[in-house]
Amino acid sequence: MQERIRADSLCKRYGSLKALDQASLVAYAGECLGIFGLSGAGKSVLLRILAGIEPPDSGSISRTEGPAGICLQTPAVEEALTPAEFLRLHATLYEIPRGKRHAAIREILTLVGLDSDRDRRIGTLSGGARKLLEFARALLSPSNLLLLDEPMAGLDSDTRGRLWEHLLNIRGHDGKTVILATSRPEDAELCDRLVLLHEGRVLAVGTAAQLRSMVGPEALVIKPIPDKGRRSRKAGWAGIVGREQDGALVVEIGPESRPVELLRQISGDIAAVRMKPRGLDSVLSELIGAGRKE
Repeated sequence: MQERIRADSLCKRYGSLKALDQASLVAYAGECLGIFGLSGAGKSVLLRILAGIEPPDSGSISRTEGPAGICLQTPAVEEALTPAEFLRLHATLYEIPRGKRHAAIREILTLVGLDSDRDRRIGTLSGGARKLLEFARALLSPSNLLLLDEPMAGLDSDTRGRLWEHLLNIRGHDGKTVILATSRPEDAELCDRLVLLHEGRVLAVGTAAQLRSMVGPEALVIKPIPDKGRRSRKAGWAGIVGREQDGALVVEIGPESRPVELLRQISGDIAAVRMKPRGLDSVLSELIGAGRKE
């Protein structure tokens, strides 16, 4: 696979605050790489360094691509301009051919849902609309590398779905590399691979499935047979703890649990069993906890 950008052992301090601590990653052509972590984990700092907006204190970055398309967490827009003027300015800076600018700008404004606001002053737009305009600026870039900082925060589900469809399309069909920083597990799930970041350190790197395998499945969801449910609501077998949820018994699986033994003991009361995968926020919490114990 072709490497598009690599960061090795990045460190960054702001006074006594260590924002990045030996953080490393690599992103490949045609990949959506997520940087997933809690607020304050260092995601925005890492993206700004990858974008060349600020330098690291130590460490190195190598890339095969020129300037990236960037969507900052805090929109950097000129309030006196209209969205059409703002994107026209950046289309010029991006050296998009004059004959293609109008169509490209209209397409991007339609995609992010701002076409009807194209001639309004940016200063009159809502915070959410400004965030969408910042996203539009990144998408307008012809670069094969997009750096997006919490791009879906505060957006409605229809807009998020439309933008995610576009991101995955340009990743798959155009071979662009998307690096997306997020604290939203639902966005992290859609990334090809994830870098889990906490207090400036990389905890783990892998697909969502690989990261889940590090901590194990979350639970068995056991649906009792009607009228027998009370007899199936049991807990305490070999470290297994159960709780009722929507008429089912949700059995947490810990390191010492023996779910097969549990199912054998209550098999006569079971109507259905399914595995509930651990959420990525839960995976992150467990790996943070494991790191503190080391």
